Formats: sequence, structure tokens, C-alpha cells
Amino acid sequence: MQQRDAYFDNIKVLLIALVVVGHLIEPLSGSEIFRPLYLFIYSFHIPLFVLISGFFCKRITSGDYRIKVVGSLIVPYLIFETLYSLFDYYVLGAQKLRFSYFTPYWLMWFIFSMIIWKMLLPYAVKIRWALPISFAIAILAGYAADAEYYASISRTIVFFPFFLAGYYLDKADVDRLRTPLMKGIAAVILGMAAVIMINYGNGFRTEWFYGSLPYRDLGHPEWSAGIYRLAAYAAAVLIGGAIMILMTGRNIRGLSRLGRNTLYAYLLHGFLVRGLIATGFYEVYGDTRWMLLLIPFGILLTALLSSGFIRSRFRWLLEPKLDRLYKKQDADEGAEVQR
Repeated sequence: MQQRDAYFDNIKVLLIALVVVGHLIEPLSGSEIFRPLYLFIYSFHIPLFVLISGFFCKRITSGDYRIKVVGSLIVPYLIFETLYSLFDYYVLGAQKLRFSYFTPYWLMWFIFSMIIWKMLLPYAVKIRWALPISFAIAILAGYAADAEYYASISRTIVFFPFFLAGYYLDKADVDRLRTPLMKGIAAVILGMAAVIMINYGNGFRTEWFYGSLPYRDLGHPEWSAGIYRLAAYAAAVLIGGAIMILMTGRNIRGLSRLGRNTLYAYLLHGFLVRGLIATGFYEVYGDTRWMLLLIPFGILLTALLSSGFIRSRFRWLLEPKLDRLYKKQDADEGAEVQR
């Protein structure tokens, strides 16, 4: 069995913690205290998560590639899209029970888009200059007024270049960049990004980092609006690249293992976040500095939901066994697939 690379597990732990913390502080993202942190998180964590996901999709020629998409993504998507709809209606008191499988519920967009990215990847890599073409399409998509939330179309297009870049990424190239000089430059980049977010964050619209709205809805109907998306891409590359250079490759006891179960933290934490919003928690305590405790709380919640304990209890739901769903493949058919 191939040994896991602790480097990527460490990055995944960091990124899923940022996802959880980002969602916990999202209702307070307009406040002076939380806005710089919220902007910093969203400037890079989605593109970097997408890139890492693409990195682990190199076996696109394997016979069970599409079958794994069904078991690891499509079935969990259908299950949790249903559960979140039921949660909204029976627990949060939504006026109407609505199952919106083609308009993903809140955080479920990532799983929906991942399904599309994985199914599209084997065909995209056959195109010459696929990566620059995908960036060009993503820039142009912002001019389409109807590229929004339905079928997660806007985000799927906007973040696909990072998924494709992850597929092309060679870990050896990353290792060559992780020199003392580059680590110093990376630290400076992160410091400068933090200063910019703190001092000028009020002038930024976070929606530019979401990738979900056309330029017109972001207040820029002019022909040159694509420059703003280019700027968002540049921020993601610089800050995300700095994180990759600085990340340790050591196996950190009790921490690196959590990187194996990030899907559990991603899909499960939303119930708690939505519950806090529905109970009026943020309206009652939102103006107090006690809310800073949401940051360590989010980190601890990430550790809990990514633990082996949670995986053992919820594996039947997130990793269902679907062997009986597929026909048995005979030897001749299997050999044909491998050709």
C-alpha cells in the first residue's frame, strides 16, 4: 500500500478548519473584528481546496474512476442534499419542504461541482492548452447574466481551472519551491495580505471570491469587469501558493490523520452552523467580543468531526457500500477496460 503524504493531509486539515471557521463567522463578516479574517480566508481557501482535490484525480484512466464518483460523491450528495432540506423544514421551520437537487443547498455546491469536475476531467485534459482555455472561459462567464446558482454553474466554471491545475500539479515541483528563500517570500506575502485585509478590507466585496455571481450583480457591468476576476485569481494564487510553500510535510501526531476525514467535517458542520443562525445566537451575542471564541470553537469542531470516532459512526452514510449496485465485471470485459 502506498504511504500517505502527510503534506497534503496537513493542508487539508488547515483548509477544512478554515471552511468551518469561515462559516461560523460568516454572519459577522461585516463587523470590524471579523471582516479582515473572513476576507483572508475566502481569498484563497476555496481555490486551494479545489486544486488539492484535482491533484488526487490523476487516475482518470482507471476502470473504476466513474464508479468511485458515484459512491464517493453522487450518493453522498443526494443523501445530504435531502437531509439539509429536511433539516430546514422540520428543525429550522422553513415554510416549504423543497428538494433542490439542481440548485445545491448552501455548502452542497462544492460536492455538486466536484461531481461535474471529475466527470469532465478525462475529456478536458485531451484538449490542447486546456488550462489557459479554462481560465479564459471562467473570465468570460462573468459577463453572462444568467450564470448564477442554478446547477452551481458559475462556481463550477470559475473554479474548474484550479481543479485542472491540481491535476497537472507535480508534487516534486512544489518541493523544489519550498526552499528557505521561498519560505521567506511566502511569509512576506501572507503578512502583506493580512495588512491589506485589515486596512483596506472595507473596500472589497467578498462576493468576488465566491465565484457565484455575474459581474453585473457585483456592480460592474462595464466591459473591463473581467479584470476584477483576474485580481481575485491572482490573490488566490499568491496566498494559496504561499500556504503551500510554508506547509510542513512532517507527520504531526494526532493532527495529520484528521486530513483523511475532511469530507465528514465538511458535510456535518453545516447542521450546527445553520442551527446557531436559526436560534438567534448571532443576534444575541454578535456584538460581544466573546464571539472571538468562535475561532477556537471552529478548530475544535473540525478536529471532532474529522476524527476516527465520527468516521466510524457515520461511515455508512458518507461512504455507503454499493457493491450490489453494480454488475459483476467478467475477465474479458475487465481487460477491455484496461486497454
